[in-house]
Amino acid sequence: MPIALALVASALIHAVALLGPGWALPGDNEDDPPPVIEAVLVKPAPHLEEVSVAKPPPRPHVDKPRPRPVVAAAPVFTMPSAATEAPAAPGAAPAETLPDAAPPVPAPPVAAPPAPTPVAAPPLPVKIALPGKGRVRYVITRGEGGFVVGQTTHTWQQDGFTYKLQSVAETTGLAALFKPARVMQSSQGEVTVAGLKPHEFRHERVNGLDTASFDWVRGVVAYAGREDSVAAGAQDMLSMYYQLVLLAPKSGVLEMPIATGRKLENYRVEVLGEEIVALPAGERRASRLSIRSGNDTIELWIAADMRGLPLKIRFTDRKGEIFDQVAQDIDIQEQQ
Repeated sequence: MPIALALVASALIHAVALLGPGWALPGDNEDDPPPVIEAVLVKPAPHLEEVSVAKPPPRPHVDKPRPRPVVAAAPVFTMPSAATEAPAAPGAAPAETLPDAAPPVPAPPVAAPPAPTPVAAPPLPVKIALPGKGRVRYVITRGEGGFVVGQTTHTWQQDGFTYKLQSVAETTGLAALFKPARVMQSSQGEVTVAGLKPHEFRHERVNGLDTASFDWVRGVVAYAGREDSVAAGAQDMLSMYYQLVLLAPKSGVLEMPIATGRKLENYRVEVLGEEIVALPAGERRASRLSIRSGNDTIELWIAADMRGLPLKIRFTDRKGEIFDQVAQDIDIQEQQ
């Protein structure tokens, strides 16, 4: 047991020497009695390592300049933009506005596109008795014996808006050998509800040219280097025949201004009645008209059953000489 006790005592002394804060090296204060050592075991607190922060070096003392008084800058006002203005936060103070600034001008409303302009319907052609296109050839005879001296060809075309007429007269046979001659007349103008409205007339013959130009806006006709006032319904020497076809008078008398290319005169038209006209294709009943101006006389036979075409035309000159034109060939093409 003494050995065991000695071992325990030695172990206890060794532990105290390692843990005790008052332990000293052997040989110090050997005369003093050994101190009483009391050991209390306490759980050490967690060790916090102190972090030292280096303090900045003191700044050198410098005399500070005296601060200037602060002047508030004038507020700058800008017109809000509908595209960029953000909504104000709840509770935010209202933005300062210029008291006398003009309110923003609202953008003008977008105008609605204009309604389309109604397109006027195109005019319709005028319906007249004259066929759309045709040709009539006449044989010219002289005197009561009916001696053939030439021929005349009438051609026309009209579409209900405009018309063109042409007459070509020329000598044939023996007359052409002894006295060749060729006379051409042409007329062109408008087709109206009142009939033909000539614009240009030409009368070409061997020894000259006569013309007549109608200006219906100014109400004049120009011919032979002069102008005369012209009334509605005036015609030229060629359109006169076809205007009478369209009028188809049955009785009475009417006046018609006629431009010949040399003069402008009123012609007196009188209905003489109905007669039978002998044609190569057979007899036809026609209305006979007498057209007079001064010493000149023209007679016209119009057949109602031939679309009102002139079947016979007679000239009686100042000497009393008679020249008849009788229709031989008729070619009609209806208006489309």
